[in-house]
Amino acid sequence: MTMLYPIVLETEEDGAVSAYVPGLPVYAAADTHAKAERAIRSVLKEYLHAHPASKPEARVRVARFSGSGKGKVEIVGVAALVGAQRTAAKARASRANGQLGGRPPKDVSVRTARRKA
Repeated sequence: MTMLYPIVLETEEDGAVSAYVPGLPVYAAADTHAKAERAIRSVLKEYLHAHPASKPEARVRVARFSGSGKGKVEIVGVAALVGAQRTAAKARASRANGQLGGRPPKDVSVRTARRKA
C-alpha cells in the first residue's frame, strides 16, 4: 500500500533549509533545498523502517487567498497545490455525460454516435 507523507521545506533567515514531516517526528536541515530533500527522504525512510505502522496524525490543507475584491481566503485540499482543477469545458462534458471527469469529444460524429447508442 502506498502512503503519502507531506513534507514542508522552510528557508531560515541564515539561508539554511529545514525540512519536516507534519505529524511525525522526522526532521532534517541542509544548506540547499536539494540537499534538504535528500536528507528528509533518508530520515523518513529510516523512521518508517523502524516504525512501519506509523501514520501521520496531521491533516494537510492549503489556504488559497484571492487578492481581488474583498480578499477572500478559502481552505482547500492539497490538490490545489498542483493545480488540479476542472475547466469549464470539462465540467460541461461531465454534466452532459452524467459522469465525473471526462473531456468533451473533439469530433461531432463521436457525440452523435454516443447519443444513438
